[in-house]
Amino acid sequence: MYTILNAAPDTGNQGVSALCLAAVAGLSTRGLSGIAVADHGRGSRPETWKIGDSTIDVTRFGLTNSRRLWRADNLRNVRIQARFGGAISPSARVIAKSRAILDVSGGDSFTDLYGPRRFQSMELTKRLALDNNIPLILLPQKLGPFNDRAMRTKAIDILRGAKAVFLRDAHSFDFVRDALGQDFDPERHHLGPDMATLLPRTRPAQALPDTIARWLAAERDAPLAGLNVSGLLCHKALEQQSHYGLADPHDIQIDAAANAILDSDPDIRLLLISHVQRPEGDPESDFTAAQELKLRLGDRSHRVEVLPQSLGATELKWVLAQLDWFAGARMHATIGAFSSGVPTLGLGYSDKAYGTFAQCGIGDEVADLRKLTASDLYDAVQSSVAGRADLYNRLASVLPSVKKAASVQMDTIAAAARAN
Repeated sequence: MYTILNAAPDTGNQGVSALCLAAVAGLSTRGLSGIAVADHGRGSRPETWKIGDSTIDVTRFGLTNSRRLWRADNLRNVRIQARFGGAISPSARVIAKSRAILDVSGGDSFTDLYGPRRFQSMELTKRLALDNNIPLILLPQKLGPFNDRAMRTKAIDILRGAKAVFLRDAHSFDFVRDALGQDFDPERHHLGPDMATLLPRTRPAQALPDTIARWLAAERDAPLAGLNVSGLLCHKALEQQSHYGLADPHDIQIDAAANAILDSDPDIRLLLISHVQRPEGDPESDFTAAQELKLRLGDRSHRVEVLPQSLGATELKWVLAQLDWFAGARMHATIGAFSSGVPTLGLGYSDKAYGTFAQCGIGDEVADLRKLTASDLYDAVQSSVAGRADLYNRLASVLPSVKKAASVQMDTIAAAARAN
């Protein structure tokens, strides 16, 4: 059994789901069977997944960092029971039977940036492998920052014990090389693209609203831009401005971006795309933030539609692939677009956007929200929309090598998992 951790497909975050599906599909097509995926459910549950053209048998099992220590899927409980073959915990039995544990840390959560509890979850899941002498493979992800000395020490200890570590940005790679010193090994420590560059895309199974379906049609009569509105950054925008060091509150920034798009062409249409799907009123809901933006656009809103938030990661990538241009702060929304050849502007609120774009050869296509006021962002968006033909050609040039590198990287991951 090969077990994937910290890529739960039931969070509503379609970026995490994209990583999960890309990993499962990549391993399966390279001959690895018996794949298990940790989620937030209960017990162990066999399922069959359709990812692109592949049909894959997967076991889902619960694993939560809760205070309910008696639960069989409690992370601390599983950690103990796995040492005894799993005992009475279905989740611990999955861990105990694993030939390798592959951990993606949600793409960017192996850090102390989100506080001690999140770091603890990231640490303990990796300890499941190390404590049970199961090879630990860190799938392509961003590492750090680790500003707390104690957490940094724990992170480096885990990196030292991992069988293989894959990084998706040069800054993380440099951190590993410097932190490990003589233990750094180019045969174990790798730099490459984000796995989601290889995520298949699937036409949505459900019918889209008529207006959106017409806008997405191949033979449409006007250009179609897309914009991701981050609920994380828009909710309590003043607090988030302070927390992330943004040049302006993000609701003002995203209004400027939308207006820049609509001002770029009197016929252009704008589709607002949610990538973190949460119930109405949830503070991280992109859908709620998108609806609020459309209302603020007032009499311009007839050229604006909000995509329903019921699509999965591969379906969202299909929608993104139909656009003429895209921008967003949710990084895997932008990866879904530019890996489909769509001219894309990343709206960066941390270093992760630049690092991932740069690794794919388009680092200059990131607008740093920490440096750009709303007025500056308006200009950057207008410039990007106007230059979309040039970026389209650049992507056509660089994407074949990016996808080849991602495929070779997945070959290496599969070989590392299998070699036990």
